[in-house]
Amino acid sequence: MIGPVGSALPLGREDLIPGELSVAIAEGGIRTATGMLPALLYTTEGLAKHGQRELFFAVARTGAPAPGYPLTMARTVHGFAAERRLVDAGDVSVFGRPGVDADDRVTGFVYAEPLALQSTLDGGTLVALPLVDGETAVVQRFGHARVLALLGAQERYYPHPYWFRPGRAPVVDDAEYRAATLLSQAPAYNLPFLRVVHDGSRLELSVPRAELPALGEAMREAPDVCAYLPGLAGTPKTYVWSPGQQGPAAIVAPGGESASRFGCNFLLVVRGGVEPTARQVEDGFAALLTGAMHARLLQAVEAGRPVEIGLPDGAVSALCLTISDDAVASQPALPRTEPLPRIVLLTSEEQLRRATTPAELSDFVERARVVVDRLFTGVRHGTEEVMVEFRLAPSRPVAVRIMARPEAPPRELQVVLERQLQGLAPPTIRYTEVAFQLHLPLARR
Repeated sequence: MIGPVGSALPLGREDLIPGELSVAIAEGGIRTATGMLPALLYTTEGLAKHGQRELFFAVARTGAPAPGYPLTMARTVHGFAAERRLVDAGDVSVFGRPGVDADDRVTGFVYAEPLALQSTLDGGTLVALPLVDGETAVVQRFGHARVLALLGAQERYYPHPYWFRPGRAPVVDDAEYRAATLLSQAPAYNLPFLRVVHDGSRLELSVPRAELPALGEAMREAPDVCAYLPGLAGTPKTYVWSPGQQGPAAIVAPGGESASRFGCNFLLVVRGGVEPTARQVEDGFAALLTGAMHARLLQAVEAGRPVEIGLPDGAVSALCLTISDDAVASQPALPRTEPLPRIVLLTSEEQLRRATTPAELSDFVERARVVVDRLFTGVRHGTEEVMVEFRLAPSRPVAVRIMARPEAPPRELQVVLERQLQGLAPPTIRYTEVAFQLHLPLARR
């Protein structure tokens, strides 16, 4: 089992089933809206042999013993996979009773595409995110995209965080949510392969060609009033909604402020003797279609061809079906992110807690990262990673040691880098020295 987080960190590989299943464990730094967040990163190896996508867990370090729940979940999913019971993006695992070793409020897991980790994880890996309190029930009934978007709003991270912060506040209350959402009045179909996008005067439904039969089956058996629960659309903006919210709201990807495309987290379809229209509701859209319009949309799905259906009144003037010809094209196209920085402690976590606060240390690490990024930007170099070792002590200047691989940066740059890092204002340090290494991946130029 994993031991306490301290000077002897649980890095390496944990063999759970020799020759069958293991978990690689690493330490990393996650760049959040409030600074660098130290975390432990767990990646399974061995699930793919059974057709199951590998799993990735990231857990913020809190000073408590390193969590073992990723190992337990890896074993559980491996057992299911051996029986051909697989999980994929949008699926949820529900616990019989709450609690994992990191947080006794966890009631299940939701699985998501590694959108924010495209440059560091294999595309076949799934992110496994713990859900607390009533979040699991809301995912089951009203769709994973709605809760993931709210998690993104909570952490101010687009489209949603890939890490779990033990002790975080739940983003929904099950009873309050059920009482307030329009979807409580309609049966729902979980269609994680579907993308629903609001783009100006158009409402777009996008589906991979291989999933057309599943969409057609849902449309044929659906009652006159029903909701389709899609996956995250991969747009620069995504609608979010909480009970009591007045008017539409959205979370926005960095640099996406001027974009016109909004991801929708549900499509409510009402068909029959109605005036056709579509309007934005909560964090999704409601489309009122005549019987003939619905039949035309279903015919296009069954024929595997795109279609555009005009709507005479409402927030949009056309409902459009688009079809992608392969699984890659159907995945959300978000900007690739940079590799994760890593923090390796050289003194115990207890010393660190006594010497300074997480907020001050995170701020210092972020300022150091900015110095490195700024100096290397626009400079031709063959460096893939810079390692900066810091030693901080009360009433003493910042001590720095710099290493790089596979090639050292230009000598002049390294001199300036060392001088600027030494000149950083240190965090408040009390009682004792602390030491750590900051590993920063770089794009070669």
